[in-house]
Parts: sequence; C-alpha cells; structure tokens
Amino acid sequence: MAIKLLRLLREKKPDLIISTHPFSSQMCSYLKRKKKITAKIATIMTDFAPHDQWLVGSLFTDYYFVANDKMKDYLIQKNIDMKKIFVTGIPLSNRFLQKYDRKHILDVFHLEDGKQTILFFGGGEFGLGKSRTFEIFDCLVRNFDTIQIIAIAGKNEKMKTKFEEIVRNNKASYRVNVLEFTNQIPELMSISDLVVTKPGGMTTTESLASSLPMIIINPIPGQEEENAEFLETKGAGIWIKKQDDIFLAFKNLLSHPNKLNEMKNNAKLLRSTKFYKRYL
Repeated sequence: MAIKLLRLLREKKPDLIISTHPFSSQMCSYLKRKKKITAKIATIMTDFAPHDQWLVGSLFTDYYFVANDKMKDYLIQKNIDMKKIFVTGIPLSNRFLQKYDRKHILDVFHLEDGKQTILFFGGGEFGLGKSRTFEIFDCLVRNFDTIQIIAIAGKNEKMKTKFEEIVRNNKASYRVNVLEFTNQIPELMSISDLVVTKPGGMTTTESLASSLPMIIINPIPGQEEENAEFLETKGAGIWIKKQDDIFLAFKNLLSHPNKLNEMKNNAKLLRSTKFYKRYL
C-alpha cells in the first residue's frame, strides 16, 4: 500500500502531508524512513483517547495534534518529543456551529415538532457489526412508536435496503426516514435529541458540538472502544455492549427525560473544554 501511495506523492511532490488516520500516518512514516519522501508529516489524532496505532513511525512524524492534555501526557510517556505535540482539539466544520431554522428542517424531512428525534448512523460504507446494527435498529423501530428516527445508511446500499425492510415490517414509514449519504448532518443534528452511532472521532466531535448525547454501538477495538469509555466516563454517552438488553437500555433513557437532559448538559460541558475545540 505504501508503494502505491508513493506514486501519488511523487506526482504531487508535497512539502507537508497532513494525516487524519493512523494508517496513512504509518505509510508516510514508512516511506520517510526508507528515504523515499522528505515531506514533513503532521498527524491529527481524530480520537479522544490515545491509541498506539497512531504512534507507529513516530520517529519520522514531525507534528502531532491531539484532542486534550491527557493525550499529550500519554505521547510524552511514549518518548515523543513534547515540542512535536500540540493540544488543539479535533478540527471541526463551522457548519456544526451555525443556527438553523428548525421548522424548515423538520418540514424538509417530513418530521413532527414536539417528538423525540433520534439520529441513527448505520456504520457508513463498510457497515461493521451490521447484524448487531440491524438488531438495535429493529428494537428501536418496533418498541418505541412515540419517537421519530432519521436513519443514515451512508453509501452502504445493502444496509439501506435492510433498514427499509425493517421499517416496512413495522409499518413505521410515517415516523422513520431512511437516507443514503447526505451532507446535511449538521442540520439533522440540530433538530435531534439523541445520536445512535459508532464512536468514531469525527462523529463524536460533531455530536458534542451539537450538544447531543450518544448511544454507542459497535465500537472498533482500540481507539473507538477508548472513545466509548471516554464518553461514558464523562456522562455524555451510553455504550450498549453485546451482553446488554437493547430494549432496557433505550427504555431507561427515553422514558426518563431528566437522564437525557443530564447527558445533554454533560455534552455541552465537554464542548466548552479542551477535550474538543471549535474551528471556524
């Protein structure tokens, strides 16, 4: 893979490579170690907890941008020069900081005002843990008919088809909107009360920016599990694990507005600290 990437780098001849994923950082540092490239490498760690996959090839990485001071301390303990490390938070589109016309967005997506609105992310193109995702989605659609759901299938056509099948089987098309890839996530988050999602760094950042509590599903072992633990510890998320009762997890939250409001306030607190930082 690094050899294939080298062709692109030789064509573009960059002075600086900015990486937001550990795999690309690893490939570039490998090429630099082999003296195939001379560009400086900047790694933006788009997670809320450190994971050693980000640090492979650290000797050949020139800059690290991290979400919080705890991550900086961890990198220093791993013998990374503190002069390389900058606590900046995770970069964020300013669209998540804008005010939106709530009524207009509800109308566009055929949603009702006054109902609890759940934004459900299916896992995007790859749909990792998809059987568990379908089980959770089905439980939510089948058992909670007083809420409305926006389900995002991303580029995964099979996931979209399965979501639509679940909606049909439960005669729930009047309260569940299944979408493919959309660039209107900031608008949808602005009208939502809760996000159900894998805890990727960017989705987590965007949810916190929108003051949204999270139900966490299917975290990838490693940095996503650490993100899930971070959110639970800070009271802004609930991690539904394999052994947990899905119905009870949703019932305990959706039937207790005070609990949901407490989580929302915790998300607000996080967005105003160095655990995450806004970028205009």
